Parts: sequence; structure tokens; C-alpha cells
Amino acid sequence: MPHPLVLALAVIIAPLAAPRPAVTTPTSPTEAVIVNSGSTNTAGYVLRVSADGNGTLRQDGDEHRVQVSRALADRFFADLRAAGPLDALPHTFCMKSASFGTTTTVAYRGKRSPDLNCPSGSAGTALVQDARAIAAAAGVTVRRRPLVR
Repeated sequence: MPHPLVLALAVIIAPLAAPRPAVTTPTSPTEAVIVNSGSTNTAGYVLRVSADGNGTLRQDGDEHRVQVSRALADRFFADLRAAGPLDALPHTFCMKSASFGTTTTVAYRGKRSPDLNCPSGSAGTALVQDARAIAAAAGVTVRRRPLVR
């Protein structure tokens, strides 16, 4: 088992290791953005989704239109409304690998959630489940980053 200090540093360094894509926070009640930071080993993504299920996926420099089911979009936006202001969700910390740890946030109505990969409470749990389902439906893939020599 690694020394506790090493584990603590891994938690601190992991989110810093991968650059966060620049994203504007939507203010409309009919649009949200899911951002996954990626890690030192995998590419992140920005998934913009509207209440009607239309959206765009940006990953690894590629951007294309996506469509998720209306039922999934309805559930996601209902969970966003039920969560209240996203910046008021509790911030919790969890252990993450320095190489494989990612951060997933949702931006909605001018507010951004804390990392949903470490959810606290039912609102965070519902949102991370929705975000994962939307990412899968939109065709997000785990893309390996090339090793830098």
C-alpha cells in the first residue's frame, strides 16, 4: 500500500494533470454542458445538450452534432432543476489515480457543479448517472492520449 502522503498528492495532482477545455456556461434553462477533463492518459470531452436532446460533442479537436433520446434529455433536465443551483451542491473529495483520474462537471443556468465523480447526496448521484448515460448515448469514446517522450 502506498504511503498516505503519496495517495493525498495523487488526489491533488490528478485534476491538475489534464487541462480543462474552455467552456462557456449556459444561462438558458434549456441547455447544459457536461465537461470531462480527461486525464494524462485519456482525452476529455465537452458535451453540450439541449432539452430536446440535440447537442454537440467536442473531443480531441473534433466536433460533431449528436442526438440523445428525448426521455434521457427530459430526465437530465428534471434532475438539473431538482438539484437547484449547481454551485451549491456539496463539494466532496475522493481518491483518484494521478494518471487515470478525471473530473466531470455540469454547467447549467450560469452555475457549474463540483466534480460529479465524487458525488455527495442524491442530486449529485442522479446527475452523474445522467451525464454518463448522455455521454454513452452521444457516442463518447475513451480516446488514449499519445505518450510524450
